[in-house]
Amino acid sequence: MKKTTLNIHNLVLLWELAGRSSGGFKKGTAYSVSTVENSDWPNRIWVNNTTSQATIQDIKSEMNDNNQITFSHFNEENKETSVMLDRGFKIKSLQYGMSLSLNSKFNIDNNLILDRVHDTMNAKFWSQAFYEAFRYKIAAETITKTSDTIEYYLVKNEQTLVGTIILFVTNNTVGIHSLGIIPSQRKKGYAREIMNTVLNMAIDRNYHLATLQASEMAKNMYAKMGFSLDFMMENYTLKL
Repeated sequence: MKKTTLNIHNLVLLWELAGRSSGGFKKGTAYSVSTVENSDWPNRIWVNNTTSQATIQDIKSEMNDNNQITFSHFNEENKETSVMLDRGFKIKSLQYGMSLSLNSKFNIDNNLILDRVHDTMNAKFWSQAFYEAFRYKIAAETITKTSDTIEYYLVKNEQTLVGTIILFVTNNTVGIHSLGIIPSQRKKGYAREIMNTVLNMAIDRNYHLATLQASEMAKNMYAKMGFSLDFMMENYTLKL
């Protein structure tokens, strides 16, 4: 499979597992919806195949019924503007699907500790740290229910909590998600150090490809590390 397909598959399966953990996943022929009550994540809807007008109308109906849902459109042509803006949606955020073939290891300056979450107490710590970093909520219950399949890590420098990260593996591809630094630890170079650490871990595990979805602020850092652009992910809410 091409990199774009592997990248998107890793992301949507992550959303699917989160929704299934609470009974909030629904997959039809045209589109899928994944929601978790009392959580800001994933609460997504996305198209499975082609984006017909009928599918768009069904997506709007789903979003009208639940105003917490975000429609994520994968713009694989990387066009500047999307036709979705003319279909009753307004842009909420833009992310950049990027990937890196895993070959050479990266230099590491700090021996960061990646403490994997396995129990309810650390799931709560992870949820709180993630909220501090991003100001939105991933429910601790979701973490507890999916931690056998999804790797949630608290990142520490010795005993100091730095932030969070998720690793999720599909098709020998490691998806890197939710890299967040808590406010007190920002501007210390930790984001780059965490990435170097997890990429080296992935190489040690013989994974072939690393994927992620970068914000506007972070995409240049990833590009300097060798990541290339696969697609643009346009996240939409409904126009009022």
